[in-house]
Amino acid sequence: VFGINDVYDYESDLLNPRKSESSLEGTILQPVYHNDVRRAAWASTALILGIFALTGRKQTFLATLGLVFLGWQYSAPPLRLKEVPVIDSISNGLMVLLASFIGFTSRGGSVANAPRSGYLMALVCAGVHALGAAVDIDADLQAGQRTIATFLGARASASIAAAFYATAVAIEDLKTIFGVYVLGGFFITASAAVNIKWVHRSFQVV
Repeated sequence: VFGINDVYDYESDLLNPRKSESSLEGTILQPVYHNDVRRAAWASTALILGIFALTGRKQTFLATLGLVFLGWQYSAPPLRLKEVPVIDSISNGLMVLLASFIGFTSRGGSVANAPRSGYLMALVCAGVHALGAAVDIDADLQAGQRTIATFLGARASASIAAAFYATAVAIEDLKTIFGVYVLGGFFITASAAVNIKWVHRSFQVV
């Protein structure tokens, strides 16, 4: 997922102050490595699908197929979902949800009985993506990329993130580790929605 993203986001990453060869928030993959990363991505795709096909678990394989498909099409053409406003955040959440389905069904469970934690984590990750898009709004506008933040605005994107966290707070048991996280995440994302100057720091924390 990240390798494909680094290849197809090279031009916009050059404009993003968060991205550098020494940054903890993301590096800039030099063109000399692009073909190697593409080959590695195709090889790992074949390996992953091959392994899960051998398990004989239909739901696990279908969830894996969906995750690999989204992993490619989030960044790569023809769909490049990261440039479809709102769908960009939803697709991030779906990848997390599918990953939870893979884990649950690989141990004999059914998607129909998947625990709510997977859905809540997907919701929260969609919110984190929206918050990150708010951080990157200037670089994305300069690169001519359409995202949830360039479409709705930075404050609206941060507010969506806070709303998603609030939903998780309302559903999750706050005595669990995840409950503590979503409660803290709500206050952090809400602070960014109130004062957009805090959006980068909020994104780093959550």
